[in-house]
Amino acid sequence: AVGMAKIFSSVPGMKSLLSYWYHFAIMFEALFILTTIDAGTRIARFVLQELLGRIYAPFGRIDWLPGNLLASAVIVFAWAYFIYTGSVTTVWPMFGTANQLLACVALTVGTSYLVNRGKAKYAWVTIVPMLFVGVTTLTAGTKNLLFLYLPQAMESTTRVQGIINLLLTVVIMICVLFILYQAVPRWIKEFIKPAK
Repeated sequence: AVGMAKIFSSVPGMKSLLSYWYHFAIMFEALFILTTIDAGTRIARFVLQELLGRIYAPFGRIDWLPGNLLASAVIVFAWAYFIYTGSVTTVWPMFGTANQLLACVALTVGTSYLVNRGKAKYAWVTIVPMLFVGVTTLTAGTKNLLFLYLPQAMESTTRVQGIINLLLTVVIMICVLFILYQAVPRWIKEFIKPAK
């Protein structure tokens, strides 16, 4: 926040607003972190309830209070465990990977939309950033797996964190690769179609 405030206050005419920019940066960071945790908790709760609903049907109903409370408690406990055993740096690399791969999925969906609507000539607008984001993030994710999470999983003090980060990152990367595996052949089929 201090660095962000100093950068903004270095703009001509903004020097007197240093304290304002500092508070703005703190508010921005807090809102970003809190909305991320809020959305993550809700989504994780829904996913957990859906999963448990396959074992015991009432869990699958979002209006069943005991299921809501239990799933919420499990997810909040999971967040608390990560905070207790480390800091935000525990999940930050995985969050970054997941966030960028989500952008890759969005660009894949955007490309599929363009191709399916007969606008394949504009697909480069989404394919180029998708390739850049996808390649760099999958490479960084692989490096995280090999040089960060695997060593964590081997250490007795960070074993649980390492295993969870490793497994979740692998699942996220496989999901993105599967989506690309499904989308790219369809794009190619459209690209090589003779023009009407």
